[in-house]
Amino acid sequence: MSHATTPTRVGRAARATFAGIVLAFAAACDGGTEELGGPNVLLVTVDCLRGDRLGAAGYGRDTTPNIDALAAEGERFERAYAVAPFTAPSHASILTSLDPDSHGVVFWGHRLAPGAATFGDLFAEAGYATGAFHNHPSLVSTGITRGFEHVGVQAFGPWSITAEDFETWLDGRGERRFAAWVHLWDAHRPYGFRNYEGEGAASLRARGVPERYPYAEAFFGPQHDVRVGRHEGFYNLSAAERAAPIEVGGKPRVLGERDFDYIADRYDNAVREADRGVAALLESLRERGLLDDTIVVVTADHGETLREREGCWFTHDPYLTDETLRVPLVVRWPGARAAGRVRADVASAVDLLPTLLDACDIAAPPTLQGRSLVEPPPQDAAFLAVAQTRSLSAKESSARAPQGGWIEHREAVTDGALRLVHDLDRDRWSLFDLVRDPGETRDLLAAGAWSPEALALRATAERLRAARPRVDPSQGSTTPEERALLQRMGYLESDE
Repeated sequence: MSHATTPTRVGRAARATFAGIVLAFAAACDGGTEELGGPNVLLVTVDCLRGDRLGAAGYGRDTTPNIDALAAEGERFERAYAVAPFTAPSHASILTSLDPDSHGVVFWGHRLAPGAATFGDLFAEAGYATGAFHNHPSLVSTGITRGFEHVGVQAFGPWSITAEDFETWLDGRGERRFAAWVHLWDAHRPYGFRNYEGEGAASLRARGVPERYPYAEAFFGPQHDVRVGRHEGFYNLSAAERAAPIEVGGKPRVLGERDFDYIADRYDNAVREADRGVAALLESLRERGLLDDTIVVVTADHGETLREREGCWFTHDPYLTDETLRVPLVVRWPGARAAGRVRADVASAVDLLPTLLDACDIAAPPTLQGRSLVEPPPQDAAFLAVAQTRSLSAKESSARAPQGGWIEHREAVTDGALRLVHDLDRDRWSLFDLVRDPGETRDLLAAGAWSPEALALRATAERLRAARPRVDPSQGSTTPEERALLQRMGYLESDE
């Protein structure tokens, strides 16, 4: 949830001015939307993409040349944050502008609250052709694609299959404006490899995708004599699991530093591959003369912890830290408006839907919890990003042991300089200075002393929590087939 700590929302007049610019520009273009009065929308979410892995953000490897080029033609947000460190609640917030307590998808197996308006609902009602394209089959049970006219699910597929599906839909929509969400799973673990022997294998084989699809691994890092990291057994590793033998190449052995370096290098390779997927989507628009009539947003549902946290390596689910919550956010406006601008104001995942509605001059429901990012706020405006993680599965938890009810329930509030974390199970607070301690290794509250700044942040966090509309997270049940899939993927414990 993105909240102003001072009453400094962007004025309607400023938003109306920008909407007028967009509409006037669209009327002058030849991309097929001149009679429809507004821009198209392409929202791209790259699963597990850390905010610090963009070349445009200063990363030393050339991991994202295409996203970097997009940022040069648009604006990039330096302090953009996810609302959760795993896929289901985060995407639900992106597509509804509601935090998890308010949309109901707080964990796998939960379904979107009936009253939550989605990206698909709102753009379809405005007359847009709406399409959702993703390759994470476990998202199906959440109901977040409700309202989209077309939904394409390519289970575990590479970006090439998703881009093909998007292009086919794009060509078949007629002359209508379009609003599409495309999700790319290529940077998700296991980095650089997909095994299609499970769910969705038959449909992918029918489309010519081999059952085992390793993509290019030669961008970064040295070659490795054993292909470590081909399956989930090399990921989400606790300290005890890292010290125990793991079967590699048919023989059990304890992984060493070289193995873990190799797995980390594979993440950068995976990011580079996902970047190719973004390029393919942009080329689809460019070839059809649609790019300059389209608002393009590239972001992530969350980041990824590699080796930063001793409790668990190569995962994301348990942590409310910068490597999992700070995500890329690049927006290319029609006509490359604001090209090259870098913004430092705090942005949250719940801000994306209000921003797109505002830019398209579509009235946003008053229930949305984000703010429009169309124009930068006044310099003295302060905004917060709120995130939470709740778990019912030991696999998703740093606690690793049930404690009754939720295995763990924590929330964090961030102003971009400080992060305050509340462990609701134990009623414990932690505070981290993101400027002086970017690795978040020193808890400023370990000695129990609260600074005035920390107390003010706590008061705001408690006020926001008390005011947050809530729905029952267990409302809406999964089908037996959906639950079986979630269990096979390790997101839910077995019924036994």
